[in-house]
Amino acid sequence: MVNEQIILDTVKRMVDSGIDNSTIIATLKDIGLSEEEANNIIQKVKSPPQTPSAPQTQQSTPTEKSSQQEYVDTREEIAQNEMEAEAQKAELNDTTTYNMLNMHEHKIDEVASKIDEVKQAVSSSKPVVDATISTKLTELETKVDDISAQTKAILDVVKKVLDTDRKILTELEAKK
Repeated sequence: MVNEQIILDTVKRMVDSGIDNSTIIATLKDIGLSEEEANNIIQKVKSPPQTPSAPQTQQSTPTEKSSQQEYVDTREEIAQNEMEAEAQKAELNDTTTYNMLNMHEHKIDEVASKIDEVKQAVSSSKPVVDATISTKLTELETKVDDISAQTKAILDVVKKVLDTDRKILTELEAKK
């Protein structure tokens, strides 16, 4: 078991750094403590000291120094593993993003080729459409010209009828 003072100092630094309780508990479990012991240590660290004590001067024994070194080595190993896991996660994320971008690129290429096909189909049928429209427009213009001429002729006839009616009415009134 690791020296309790080392654990307390380390947990104090973790709390001061803003690391959440669940991470601290997981770390303490990694060094062999139970969840209850981990919670007790966190409570000790978070509660203010009740009595001011004089600074303690402890002489570290060689076994304590080796325990400290083992603890530091364990923490470094945990940190190294976490960094490797983060690197793998980032690599997987990059690979996934790259694959998604490739799929989208292929879909965009397919859509672009389909648009080109539609453009070609429309441009190849355009002369046929233009010729048909042009023919129909010519027919319509001819019909409009005929209707216009007929309308003018009818207007002329109606004017002549009206003139004739006026003359007759004027003569009838003059005879009265």
